[in-house]
Amino acid sequence: MSKEVFEMLCAMDRRRVELQIVLQCAPTLAGLKTSNLLILPRDMEDKARYALKNAGLLGYRLVYDRNRVIFLVFNRKMLHDYLMRDEVKSFLLGYGYHSDNFGASLRFFQKRYDSFITNRIDFPHEMGIFLGYPLCDVMGFINNQGDGFEAAGYWKVYGDTCKTLQLFSLFDDVKDDMVCKISRGYTLKEILKEASCNKLAG
Repeated sequence: MSKEVFEMLCAMDRRRVELQIVLQCAPTLAGLKTSNLLILPRDMEDKARYALKNAGLLGYRLVYDRNRVIFLVFNRKMLHDYLMRDEVKSFLLGYGYHSDNFGASLRFFQKRYDSFITNRIDFPHEMGIFLGYPLCDVMGFINNQGDGFEAAGYWKVYGDTCKTLQLFSLFDDVKDDMVCKISRGYTLKEILKEASCNKLAG
């Protein structure tokens, strides 16, 4: 195989991984959301780690699920600040989170999520917190067993419906924009740099 063909195949692999990162994590990449799950075929794990690191993103592997790998892609400051809110800490305490240490909380969530994936019982409802969902929506989901929601999109909404639906629409717009850029040959790093510049300008 020629060097040119090899480089072309590598670029195709990179675009495939970066497209999945954008499709699944655009709101987090744009700084609009605390975190997203990234679910990929297991054989893409190393490429995903490289793409995330190269773009300056944090991806924490939660679990292997059969032939897939599941990452939590997050903005460290946003997630840390959210977990440190008094009402969120109080909620998490009810699920066995006894530490203010960010890393310890993340590891405990990973352990609980891994146990759920392995045994298919005891869903960790605090997952919504680690995905940055509003506490009222997480509690609404638990208290209503997933029923009685006012709207649904990126999550089921029990609280501020109007504001949340506007946010969902913004998430969609950002994702569409990033997917278009990937299709035009932008790298993930270039997309994030442009998003950061736009944020500073706005």
